[in-house]
Parts: sequence; structure tokens; C-alpha cells
Amino acid sequence: MSIAGKNAIVTGGSRGIGAAIVRRLGEGGVHVAINYVGNRSAAETLACEITAAGGNAFAVQADVSTLAGIDALFAACDEAFGGLPNLDILINNAGVGRGDRDGSLAGADEALFDELLAVNVKGPHFVTQKALSRLRDGGRIVNIGSMSGKVGQPFAASYAMTKRAIQSLTFSTALAVAKRRITCNCIAPGAVATDFIAGLRAKPGWDEATAKHTPMGRLGEPDDIAGAVMMLLGDDARWVTGQVIEASGGLAL
Repeated sequence: MSIAGKNAIVTGGSRGIGAAIVRRLGEGGVHVAINYVGNRSAAETLACEITAAGGNAFAVQADVSTLAGIDALFAACDEAFGGLPNLDILINNAGVGRGDRDGSLAGADEALFDELLAVNVKGPHFVTQKALSRLRDGGRIVNIGSMSGKVGQPFAASYAMTKRAIQSLTFSTALAVAKRRITCNCIAPGAVATDFIAGLRAKPGWDEATAKHTPMGRLGEPDDIAGAVMMLLGDDARWVTGQVIEASGGLAL
């Protein structure tokens, strides 16, 4: 089944993995809402890139860690997409990490913990909730998680906890929408070469060590994850739901 003519929202879609997903959707003829919180230039440049190539995309500024921001996101999308139901694809991609802050079990402070929970857990939960009445039967929801949700990470315990929560949200959502033939799955990337892990990659030898421990011998690229997302959007994936699909180059094996 072609995805051409469908409507999609990608949260955190202005850069990295989100931008790669937006590009693939745009190339497939999907009308894409590119959500961003602070990088207006990147979001609008990406929308113009897709439009210039014959696609259809627009940028929407909204902080999806807040209910007010989520309301603003859907108000803009309702205006662009038309009357309800008006949504076919929801990609919950927006997320934050610890950056250069101490995110360890022993050292993480309340402010970091609250930020991680708000963006990585509260956001996808309430974005999905708001999307339920807008999704057409047969739609697709894809949550972007992380391999961090599978393994113990005392150096990033609060971040890893949020990614485990995304897996649980995926299972619950899949059950809630199954009778409407809507699927919900989670893509769990391994190490992907984006700004998201710039702090880790700045450490001497980190890239080389990570590639060595990845069976396929390299870090992932944003398009590797976008490709995994695209596999879930067509009709051939209609019987795949409630799954956590690891896109890690074999890192978990």
C-alpha cells in the first residue's frame, strides 16, 4: 500500500533521526507536520527542502512536554489537515538525553529527572492520547525508543528508565487501538551518529570502541532508523503491532 496522500506528524522532526524520517515520508508523498521546539531554522529549511522536491511539509513550533504545547501542535495540524479524522501516521520521536550533565543513578538531580520524564514520557503519552480521535482506522503509530530501555545503565539511569517506559506505552497503545486496525510499534536504535550523542562521541576513541562492539562494525546513521520506521508504515506490516524492534546493527546479540 502506498503511503502517498497520507497525513503524518513527526515530533522532534527538525534534526537527526526525526529529520531523516521526515525526508523519507516527504519522498513517499506524505503530508508531513514537522514539530520542533527551538530550532525554527532547521525545521523551516527542511520543510522548504521537501516542498522544493515536490512534497508537502510544514513546520510547527510546539513544546510537546507540556499539555499547552500539545494542544498547539494539534490545533496547527487540524488547520492544515482538515476535518477529523485527519491523521494517518504518528511518529513520537521527540526526546532529550542527559547531554553533559550527570545523569547517573548516584548523581542525577531533580531538574534533569523531571525534564527527561516530561519530554520522553509525558510527551509521547499525551501526544498519543490527543491523536486517538484524529487517527483514521488502519493508521500507524511508531514510538522511537532506545536500546537503553533494554539494558541497565547506572551512568544514565533516569534516561534509560524513560526509554523503558516508551516500551510499556507501546504495548498499552497497541492494545487500545487494535480493533481499529491501527498498529503501534517501537523502534529501539543503538548508537546513531547524531548531535544527540555529541558528548559521548567527543570522548577520544568512543566511536571506534562502539563500532568495535557493534557486530556490523559501525555506528548507525539516521537513515538506518528512518528505514526501519518506513517498514512499519505500509500494508505489509498490518499484522505487526506491540513490538519493540531493535535497529542496532546487532548490538543486542
